[in-house]
Amino acid sequence: MEKELLEKCKKRLLEEKAKILERYLEKEETQQRLGEESREPRDWEDIGQITYTEELLDNLSQVEMATLKEIDYALEKIEKGVYGICERCGEEIPEPRLCAIPWTRYCAKCAEEVEKESGTYMPSYGIDMYNPENIQVEREDIGEA
Repeated sequence: MEKELLEKCKKRLLEEKAKILERYLEKEETQQRLGEESREPRDWEDIGQITYTEELLDNLSQVEMATLKEIDYALEKIEKGVYGICERCGEEIPEPRLCAIPWTRYCAKCAEEVEKESGTYMPSYGIDMYNPENIQVEREDIGEA
């Protein structure tokens, strides 16, 4: 792998890691503030909103922590000289994929296979599916003007 690409990916990994850590600290501050607010008597709607926000922050945190682990793993692979090699087929991961997802473990083909095996695969249906002319919504609660 080219040294220039390796440095570019390493820089991007470190930037993304810093962003995640910054968001994590902000999340902690927000949860602390929500905890303080929830001690004050409020109506059920406020309590529901606080609970929903706390759960959302927890879920985001779990996803970001998993990404953080993948980033650390990718940085370790850079140090060991095995970064950019698909862990499934052993082929070099193309530059566009590394630039888009620098912590990826797999080439696109193998990532799709892994997702199918794990049940997390979401096929691409193309942009035509989202053409507003193809979307028809029928609602009983509104009528024609």
